[in-house]
Amino acid sequence: MKLKILGILIVVSLIVMTCGCVEEKKTEVGAETGETANIAVQVTDKVTEDFLHVNITFSEIKLYYQGADENESAWEIITSDNKTVDLLYLNLNNLNETLGVAEIPVGNYSKLWINVTKAVGVLNSTGATVNITVPSGWLKIQQLHLNLTKGNNTITIDIDLESSIHTFHGGQEYKFIPVISTMNLQHEKQMKFKVSDHSKIKNMIGNRAPAVDIIINNNIIKSNFNADADTNYTFDVSAWDVDGDPLTYSWDFGDGTTSNVSTVTHKFADQNQPYTVTLIVSDGTNQATKTIKVHINKTSGGQGNGQG
Repeated sequence: MKLKILGILIVVSLIVMTCGCVEEKKTEVGAETGETANIAVQVTDKVTEDFLHVNITFSEIKLYYQGADENESAWEIITSDNKTVDLLYLNLNNLNETLGVAEIPVGNYSKLWINVTKAVGVLNSTGATVNITVPSGWLKIQQLHLNLTKGNNTITIDIDLESSIHTFHGGQEYKFIPVISTMNLQHEKQMKFKVSDHSKIKNMIGNRAPAVDIIINNNIIKSNFNADADTNYTFDVSAWDVDGDPLTYSWDFGDGTTSNVSTVTHKFADQNQPYTVTLIVSDGTNQATKTIKVHINKTSGGQGNGQG
């Protein structure tokens, strides 16, 4: 599937209230000033010709306060409630959706983490509803150095959907890993920073493990596969690395046989116990592991099948 260049705008409005607006609240985090801020997290999106709807479920958003030492450093939870947002509906109706509001201390924040737990799309071509797997739920933005001062501050994150949503195996499988194209922090009086260099943004997010599936005879196998004894099956790797790193592969078929190539033909002996097949895919920094059970049919001669 080829998507146009799209974006999800996640807007974090950081409003530091004056003494006349809210009662000053002392806290160990930001205790050097005792000042607090109200934070509102909003989301919107641009349209796409490939989907009628894209429903994203956000479950947690948090900022990390970087204190002078570990005793003063702490996470500030913006929201921990599940909220599902139809991103395309927001755009078509020129709306923003508030995901959560919290009161937090002013000061320096070094991390912004956003958790996506579920994604569902409705295809424009057929109207069919498809589940979009989220292999890496946390979008972890690090090394931010957000110095939140008095006044209105807005963090804007533009996520490139063309690079974030991929389809595999003729539309059988969709995957979503957020890829940021632009990020900026805007104070009401000045632009504090704007980053659009993909290398810098990649360094701020850090390396993420590949998304991995096991394919047997051109079928995606989620957890279980029924095989005939002494019959060759083609095991193939479906792997996607959002960072574009070269991948290495390691198969363990659970019967003493291993392989280091992406596609391998293998057959199992006739035994009563199932075999545990383990695939490890590494990008040189992180690795992803996929495990399935292969059950040997009691009688031979048919085609292996069955997945769950």
